[in-house]
Amino acid sequence: MEKALFAVYNILLLFLFPFFFTALVLFNLTKNKKSEGYVYKFFPAAFKPLKKTAFQEGVWIHAVSLGEMRAAVNFIYLLQSEYGKKVYLSATTKTGFDFADNLYRSNDDVLTFYFPYDFLFSVRGILKLIKPSLFISVETEIWPNLFNILNKKNIPIALINARISEKSYKNYTRFRFFFGYIFKKIDTVLCISDMYCKRFASLGIKEENMRQTGNMKFDMDASLIAGDINEKTAILKKFIEYKTNNSEHPKIIAAGSTHKGEEEVIADSVIKLNKLNDKNKIFLFVAPRHPERFDEVYKLLNNYLPGIELYKLSSIYASKDNNSSGFSENKVVVVLVDIIGQLLTVYGICGAAFVGGSIVSAGGHNLLEPLVFGKPVIFGRYVQNFSEAAEEIKKNSAGRQIDSPLELYEALAGYLLNDKSAESAGKNGLNLIARNKGVSLMNLEYLHYKGYLRPAKSADKKTVDKVIKTY
Repeated sequence: MEKALFAVYNILLLFLFPFFFTALVLFNLTKNKKSEGYVYKFFPAAFKPLKKTAFQEGVWIHAVSLGEMRAAVNFIYLLQSEYGKKVYLSATTKTGFDFADNLYRSNDDVLTFYFPYDFLFSVRGILKLIKPSLFISVETEIWPNLFNILNKKNIPIALINARISEKSYKNYTRFRFFFGYIFKKIDTVLCISDMYCKRFASLGIKEENMRQTGNMKFDMDASLIAGDINEKTAILKKFIEYKTNNSEHPKIIAAGSTHKGEEEVIADSVIKLNKLNDKNKIFLFVAPRHPERFDEVYKLLNNYLPGIELYKLSSIYASKDNNSSGFSENKVVVVLVDIIGQLLTVYGICGAAFVGGSIVSAGGHNLLEPLVFGKPVIFGRYVQNFSEAAEEIKKNSAGRQIDSPLELYEALAGYLLNDKSAESAGKNGLNLIARNKGVSLMNLEYLHYKGYLRPAKSADKKTVDKVIKTY
């Protein structure tokens, strides 16, 4: 039965191939983001860095996009420092690929490439080039042909930071007659929470192959992710000092990972706040989640002129002296963050942060990033992707969940106009992060315990001792 189902699956893929390929070519001609890297996803051997690499045994880590890539940074650092492993790192999206490519370009032991489509010829193509001893998916990506071939080659499959959304869970359950075979091929699942463990168990993962280890996003280290953060912070601080004429204590708001429909809400709230605030100059940094919306959001913010001063972050970085515009009273300074990878820098200097994808129904984005810098976080009701983190933040008074534009305004006013409130929430956030650190190392220790990893000689005794204590 399994062979028949895989045969049907691959016949369907072959039938769809010409339509899929044609659509991607058209997307590429119109510069649609969906086409990024499509040639390499079909034909991995066309990617020159893969051609030039002298392959050796290593670990294949797949992280779909920017969020998963950031979550994997500390894990990869520990994997290399404790185990000395070569890493083959794949991404699906351009933002994920660009982040990894920039971060690891000078690291000869990390090779970044685009994740192949699940066509048989694509999967076989990548496995002819790289020789992984272990495949690790950060969070959850289920690919039938890839998992089937890895399983036949006796290459272990592990999911770390694993979770399954309600929608995906329903789909896997609905097509259990096929996906049941796929889930049986997964060797280890390390979940964010007990709820996800239960979902994986109901889909066929055995209890002995599964652990709840927590969320690796608590392990985020800004110094590893953004190496130039100090340099960029200095430029922004100089810009802010100039715009405040060195005479005020500015109030800075960061709106990160925003979606369509959220920029207006945050801008309206900040402008309203500014009308009641005559003591401090207010700065608003707006970072859209998707780069293709930069121009759209700039035009939207332009509608608020002349009541605001509007800048692009790229222009601020390009102008070393930041003196292109003079000091002005009673206007909010709005900066569009039009460069990928600069959100952490902005979180580092803000007084309070709003995390987008949460007012509109997008599932929310990483609520933990502002907490790493000791900043209170504000978010809307739609945080399905970070439900556990949201509950912990509320429980520990490290931020606020809002349900309307009025509540957003009140939350911003509460933090920005009350230093003690912001300071208390910031400390609570730092304590929350500190209590939950160590998940990346725990995941590595479990993979070692299962026999998938052998530590480097220099780390052997230390790592083995940790594993014995843990298991």
